Amino acid sequence: MNFLQTLWLKRSNRKLHREIVSSVRHTLAEDDDILSDEEKAQLAEFEKAADEAKSNPDPAACAEALKTVSGAFADYSGRSTFRAWMCSVLDVLAVAFGVAFGLRALFVQPFQIPTSSMQPTLFGIHYVDREASDPHRSKLVKFFTPLGASTAKIISPRDYATVESDPVPVVRPWLSLLPTLLHPGDFYRTGSVLRFGGENFLVPGEEPRDNIFRYLPNDPRARMYRQGETVFDGWLSSGDHLFVDRVSIHFKPLKRGEVFVFNTEGLNSSHGTPLTGYYYIKRLAGLPGDTLRIQDGHLYIRPKNENTFRPAEWFNPAFCKVYSGLGGYQGHQGMGRLEENVEFTVPDDCCFALGDNTANSLDSRDWGPLPVKNIIGRACFVFWPISRRIGPVDRQEPILVPTEYPPHSTQPTAMNLQ
Repeated sequence: MNFLQTLWLKRSNRKLHREIVSSVRHTLAEDDDILSDEEKAQLAEFEKAADEAKSNPDPAACAEALKTVSGAFADYSGRSTFRAWMCSVLDVLAVAFGVAFGLRALFVQPFQIPTSSMQPTLFGIHYVDREASDPHRSKLVKFFTPLGASTAKIISPRDYATVESDPVPVVRPWLSLLPTLLHPGDFYRTGSVLRFGGENFLVPGEEPRDNIFRYLPNDPRARMYRQGETVFDGWLSSGDHLFVDRVSIHFKPLKRGEVFVFNTEGLNSSHGTPLTGYYYIKRLAGLPGDTLRIQDGHLYIRPKNENTFRPAEWFNPAFCKVYSGLGGYQGHQGMGRLEENVEFTVPDDCCFALGDNTANSLDSRDWGPLPVKNIIGRACFVFWPISRRIGPVDRQEPILVPTEYPPHSTQPTAMNLQ
């Protein structure tokens, strides 16, 4: 037996010894309440025999002795050392999953922002322009942006190129995913094929819900491009992911202006149809008994048993950014149950929820007051993607860019920058 074989055999012996000892100890711990004293003593003998076998200086003799002990233990206990190891691993995983799901159900729940109704406090699907966003993204955010969003880039392949079709949804074959491992921003299974300048390009987004065109500041279909000209270059983000605190609301009631998550059980749109999606996230605008009014894009609140309306920011400074006119904020738009200059009183045991982006928000103005029993918890911490919004929810002031809507896009220009 040469040196390498001897070295390998010694390593195998050490591994087998650890497995035997681990299996014996696992059996003693797992079945402690049902084992007799004689059975416990016999199991202890297996561990002692394994230790004695391991002390044999001859690697070959040591291996034979350890295999004998391992076989005897398997015959006695009815389980192999590998099976015992697997049982131990599965026990640990079961406990880990139990703890994780218990925490989710009782304390902290992850949540993904599905729409743009809370922009720019929290983002749903949105487009980030590479060049325009550079001054507003830190080096850390720039590094992680390709990992948290899908690359959206087209360079014109020839002169006088035009968009020849709307994006057509596709599912990428698994083999085609392999090259994208080198380009994390391209790693999405679903997307759309766009015919442009006589060639096919894969772009993120699925028609019609999140067609890439609806997020761009300019409509690429409206002009021709020269060879090498950039049609668009950036990323389509799937939206913010955050944790929801389900506990504190039972000790500290929600206040006006806080961002919270609720379920949509029993809620119907103004057309009488149930709301799509089980969880929504909004800002609390009115408590039970409050009378609300929107005047000149500004929310006013008259608490129960009071005679005076006060501006919303009087109750919570978080409303100030909503009326700043910066970074995508645009005030509150009157409609539905809360038309401009129309008063609405929130019923008892209900509250009133508004999105920060009321131009594109389905909220209590449409489906009415929200039963307090539907409240899930406070939105507390954004954990993905790495952006200026990561951290405690609602902590960032708006970026110092006026809120403007391009003629074509459904998102303000400021959304392309963050």
